[in-house]
Amino acid sequence: MCSGKSRRDAVFYIRESVMKDKIVNFVNDVVKEMKKVTWPKKEELRESTGIVIIACLILAAFVYVVDRIISTIVSGIF
Repeated sequence: MCSGKSRRDAVFYIRESVMKDKIVNFVNDVVKEMKKVTWPKKEELRESTGIVIIACLILAAFVYVVDRIISTIVSGIF
C-alpha cells in the first residue's frame, strides 16, 4: 500500500519525465527543421539589409514631415 507522499512523488516523477521527453522531442524537431532551411547568401543578405535600411529611412522622413505639418496646423489653431 502506497502512502500519500510516495504516491505524490511518483506522480511528480512521471510528470517530470513526460515533460523532459516533450522538451527533448521539441528540440530534436527544431534541429530537423533548421536543417531544411535555405539560408541566404552573403550578397543576398547585404541587399536585403540595404533595402530594409532605406525603407526605414524613407518611412522616418515621411513620419517627420507629416508630424511637422500636423504640428503647424495644430499650433495655428490654438
